[in-house]
Amino acid sequence: MIKTPKRWQRTLGVYIFFLGVLLGMIFAGLLAWADLEGFLFDAKRDSNAINLESLRCPALLNRHETGMISATFSNPSDVARRRTVDARISHGFLLLVREERARFDLEPGERHTLEWPISAEDAAWGRLILVRIDVQRNNPLPARSSSCGILVVDLPFGTGGQITGFVIGLTLLLMGGGAALWITGARQHGAYLRRVDYLALATAPVTLLALIFGMTGFWLGSGLLLMVTFLLIVSIVTWVLS
Repeated sequence: MIKTPKRWQRTLGVYIFFLGVLLGMIFAGLLAWADLEGFLFDAKRDSNAINLESLRCPALLNRHETGMISATFSNPSDVARRRTVDARISHGFLLLVREERARFDLEPGERHTLEWPISAEDAAWGRLILVRIDVQRNNPLPARSSSCGILVVDLPFGTGGQITGFVIGLTLLLMGGGAALWITGARQHGAYLRRVDYLALATAPVTLLALIFGMTGFWLGSGLLLMVTFLLIVSIVTWVLS
């Protein structure tokens, strides 16, 4: 009578844990897909352009809200420089693009931030807002370019940031709580964690890292980590079935 609930505790922990892994994989996959589409959007650019690391985009945008994209530009040289920035943002369709150009002078050591508003009306296919920011070369300042993709959701509550925080928090709660139940149940049952159990638990940090990469726009790294997680799960299922 005492062992039965402990078995259920371990089993419940396994299900909760993998529910969190699945949620994290789906969300990381959506973020990676959005940024991949952003990378491919209007990709004609200077081949010598380096990455514009200061570009900041929200991961999600709820349909009823207005979001903001921003980028910061600096002048590390010892003379004043003029910067020309071209922003291209999808506008309802993939081939319909909103274009904005900004020109401004920067004194030596000065920094300047530009912002561009976005809304659900900008979403291509009604789901993705695609953005590319190009900075023209002004020797010795190099040309820069960067892109992002923003998922648009249609929920009756919350902002994109709140929804993102909720999903990530729920993912961590499910993975952490499930792992705790799993390990505690196994110990109370007098069982040791097997190698396959450790392999399964390893999917949590890999999924978490994929989420972090997805949030920071590193879609390639996120995609590779999701493939690793998928292969780990396939290996676990194969071991269990054998």
